[in-house]
Amino acid sequence: MSGDSTGADAGTETAAAVGKTSDSTAARGRRSPTLILTALAFAATAIAVMQTVVTPILPQLQGRLNVSSSAIAWVLTGNLLAAAVATPLIGRLGDLRGKKRYLLISLAAVAAGSVLAAVTTSFPMLVAGRVLQGLGGGVVPLALSVVRDEFPRHRTAGSIAVIGATISVGSTFGSVMTGLIADRADYHLLFWLSAAVSVISIALVWLIVPDSAPRSAPGRVDILGAFLLSGWLAALLAAVSQGSRIGWTAPLVVGGFVLSALLFALWTWWALRCPAPLVDLRVMTRRPVLLAGLSGMLTGMAMYGSGLLFAPFLQSPEANGYGFGTTVLAASLYMLPGALGNLAAAPVAGRMINRYGPKPALVLGPALSAVSFLALLPLTGHVWAFSAVFTLFGFGLGLAFAAMPATVNANVPSDMTGVANGMNAVLRTIGGAVGAAILGAILTAVTLGGDGPRASAPSLTAYQICFGLLAIGCVLSAFIALAVPGAPSPLAPAAAVHNEHPRPEGPSEAATEPAASRSGTASGSPSASATTRSAGGRGA
Repeated sequence: MSGDSTGADAGTETAAAVGKTSDSTAARGRRSPTLILTALAFAATAIAVMQTVVTPILPQLQGRLNVSSSAIAWVLTGNLLAAAVATPLIGRLGDLRGKKRYLLISLAAVAAGSVLAAVTTSFPMLVAGRVLQGLGGGVVPLALSVVRDEFPRHRTAGSIAVIGATISVGSTFGSVMTGLIADRADYHLLFWLSAAVSVISIALVWLIVPDSAPRSAPGRVDILGAFLLSGWLAALLAAVSQGSRIGWTAPLVVGGFVLSALLFALWTWWALRCPAPLVDLRVMTRRPVLLAGLSGMLTGMAMYGSGLLFAPFLQSPEANGYGFGTTVLAASLYMLPGALGNLAAAPVAGRMINRYGPKPALVLGPALSAVSFLALLPLTGHVWAFSAVFTLFGFGLGLAFAAMPATVNANVPSDMTGVANGMNAVLRTIGGAVGAAILGAILTAVTLGGDGPRASAPSLTAYQICFGLLAIGCVLSAFIALAVPGAPSPLAPAAAVHNEHPRPEGPSEAATEPAASRSGTASGSPSASATTRSAGGRGA
C-alpha cells in the first residue's frame, strides 16, 4: 500500500509539474488581448479609410478623368460589388483555413488596390483598383471571429464594440483627410494614404494576431455556392445602383433584378442540399440571426443614407434656401462628433451586453438613431444641430453594431462565425445600397425647379422627406430587434467557472467544448454550458 501510494503521489506530482510547465509555456506564447484588439481595430480602420476617401472627390475624379456621371459611379459600385461578394467567401475561407491568413490576404488586396489607384490616370485601372480594395470586405467579419476565438468571455462584447467604433473613427478620419488634401494636393495622395494605412495594418496583424486555425480538419470550400452567391449579389447590387441613374424600367435594370432572383432561387436550392455549403441557411435562418440581419439591413440604410445626405446638405449654397456653403473639410469637421458618439458607445455597449445580453443594445441603438433624425427635421437651419444629431446618431450606431455580431456569435457554431458575420455585413450593404438608391431618386425628383443652374438641385423638402424615411427605417429596425429572443449575458456561463484564457491547451477540453459554451448563448442553456466547461476543466 505504501509503495502504491508513493507511486501515485509521484505520478500526481509529475503530472502537476507537466501541467504547470505547459500552462507557463502557453502563457508565454499567448499574446495580450489588448495588443490583439489594437491590431484588429487598426485593420478595421484601414478598411474604413479605404471606403471613405473616394466619395467626397467623385466630382473631381469625373472632371480629371473626363467620364460621365454614370461611369464615375462605378468607382463606388465596383468596390461595393467586390466587397459584397468577397465578404462571405473570405469569411468562410477564414473559418476553414485560418483567420489570420485571410486577414492578411484581404489587407494585401486593399494595399495592392490602393497602390494601383494611386499610380494610374486611367479610369478602367482606377475601377480595377477599387475592385481590388473591395476584397478587403472580409476583414471586419474575420476580426470579429478572432475576438470570439481568442478573447476571454468577459472581454468579448466590449472588444466587438471597440472594433465597431474604430470603423466610424476611420470613416471620419478618411473624410477629414479628404477635405485637407482635395483642395490642396493631387487626389492620388489619398490612395497613397490608404495604401500606407493598409501596410501598417498588415504588419500589425502579422506580428500580433495569433493564428486562429480551426481545431478540426479543414473542410471543402463550396465553389458552386460561392459562384451562385456572387452572381445574385452582383446582379442585385448592379441593378439597384444603376436604377436611380438610368431608370427603374430600363431593360438592363429589370434584367438585373430578374437574373438576381433566378440565381438566388438556385443558390437557395443548392445551399439546402449541399453537404457542406458556403452559407448554411439552416443556421442563418435561425430566428435571432435572421432578425439581427433584417435589423442590420435597415440600420445599414441609415448609415449609408446619412453619408449621402449630411455632407451635401452642409455644402449646399445658402442661395438654395438651405445649406451653409461649407467646404468638404468643414463638413467633415461638423460630422466629427458622430465618431466621438460612436467611441462613447463602445464601453456602454460592452457593459450592456455583458450584463443584459445583446438584445437591449440591439433595440436601443436604432431607436436613438430614429430620435436623431426626427430631431433634425425642425432644426435644418442651424449648423450646430447637425453636429448634435450626428453625435446621437453615432452613439446609436455604436450600440447597434456592437450588438449584431454579439447576437450572431451567440447563435452560430464557432466554425461559422466568419461567414455568418460576413453575411450580416452583406445584408447591411444591401440595405445601404437600396436606401441610397431610394434617397437618390427622391433628391433627383423633388428639386427646386425653375430656370438656371439651381433648377435641378434638391429642395429642402426632398431632404426632409429623406430624413423622415431614415427615421422610419430606424424605428422599424428597433421593432424587428424587439422580436429577437432574449439571451442571457455572455458572462452568465462564466459564473460557475471563470475562464481567463478561452483557448485551452488540453486536448480533451478543446475537443469536447461545444460552440454554445464559447458564445454563452448558442444552442445550449447557460447552465449546461457552464457544466460542460467545468467538466472539461476537471478532465484536463
